[in-house]
Amino acid sequence: MGDSSDGTSQPQFGDQLTYWKSLKQQAEDGTFTLDASLATDMKKHAEALRHHLEDEAYPTARRLGHIGGFGTLPSSTALQSAFEAKATTAPDALTTQYKAAIDIATTMRDTYQIVLSKLTSSDDESAAALKKQTGKL
Repeated sequence: MGDSSDGTSQPQFGDQLTYWKSLKQQAEDGTFTLDASLATDMKKHAEALRHHLEDEAYPTARRLGHIGGFGTLPSSTALQSAFEAKATTAPDALTTQYKAAIDIATTMRDTYQIVLSKLTSSDDESAAALKKQTGKL
């Protein structure tokens, strides 16, 4: 984890999925809550990010796996192969990084949805309990 400007510890990119899975579990357990309007807005932003990564950035990165214009010299074909690999087949390829980011954005979206579902469920339970109490009086 890295330190932010305010001295708090922030998860690094590689830790983000673990971090969000932990928050998702906390949301499922009811220990992570947000204001409903904030959770709604954050869910929309997470979905927009996921949509951009999945439908625009990832396909663009895949297209970079087949590039031209380098010529036929051995050094230029080697450079072309290196760029293509960096986009799609290298261990740290761009497509691999985008897939990881898509997983993170999806987990973020799902976490906010769980928070909203728990809030709705809690509100419904409170309303039913209140109705039951006032009905008895």
